[in-house]
Amino acid sequence: MIKKLLLVVALTVYGFSMDYNLKPVQISKSVWQFLGKNEIITKENGGNMVNTYWLRTPKHWVVIDTGPTYLYAQQAHNIMKKISDLPIKMVINTHKHDDHWMGNSYYKELGIDIYATKLQDEEDDTKDTNRIFNILNKEDQFKTELVKIDKFITKNKVMNIDEVELEFILLEKTSHTKEDILVYMKNEEVLFCSDLLFSERITSIRDGSIEGSLESLDIIEEINPKVYANGHGKYTDKTALNDMRKYLTLLKTSALEAIEEDIDMSDYIKTTNFEEFKNHKLYDTLNKDNLGYAYREYEFYD
Repeated sequence: MIKKLLLVVALTVYGFSMDYNLKPVQISKSVWQFLGKNEIITKENGGNMVNTYWLRTPKHWVVIDTGPTYLYAQQAHNIMKKISDLPIKMVINTHKHDDHWMGNSYYKELGIDIYATKLQDEEDDTKDTNRIFNILNKEDQFKTELVKIDKFITKNKVMNIDEVELEFILLEKTSHTKEDILVYMKNEEVLFCSDLLFSERITSIRDGSIEGSLESLDIIEEINPKVYANGHGKYTDKTALNDMRKYLTLLKTSALEAIEEDIDMSDYIKTTNFEEFKNHKLYDTLNKDNLGYAYREYEFYD
């Protein structure tokens, strides 16, 4: 009786929870993108402000980033089964930010192996550190839980899945976060860059490094893929690469000039604006914080 009651309660909650209205966009022969909104996480968007990807091999799906919630991941899977009803081989988390991987709990329930860095497993082990639990409505958190990583990416490696070659590149320096993964699908020249690249909106430097991020762009540029699968924004050509390099370079050069001219950090933040980026989403929300991070990074830069 109690089990039946709990099931009724769960189904009731599920019935009133978020419909993400996900629409897959095919960006190469074998890769589909779910495009997130260029916003911060809110109750209204259910955390859907992230791009996630599905890669099809001859026999399997590979999921790259799982989105903000169990419900998001479940709805994405239901949609992709209509395109090809294939088993999921593996899930890859590109970095530790929760909008990219809180859907892990859905795939864990299916028994799918989750690949990620050790940092994610070590730092994201409490609900207090994750925005999803603090912002979203309770019903939209349905079955969303923190789950352990199954296999760690600790070095560069190549995996062959049904004759599809996937190259994992673990960045040696702090870039967007302390540990970021690039995944390169050589067969179709698709590079999964995640939050190393943003388009249409401003990035956040809160857990990263401008210097490391600029070096990550050099790595991406050297690979020179046909398709850039970015963490945020719709562009899959070089738009995001060019935007990120311009923005990060402006942060670096403006901070170094202010420090050289002995301008106080608070004055630097108040008076510095980047006109060409003012129309990018989240400029008013994130740019001043990024200026502060830039000043602190380069204050004792040699």
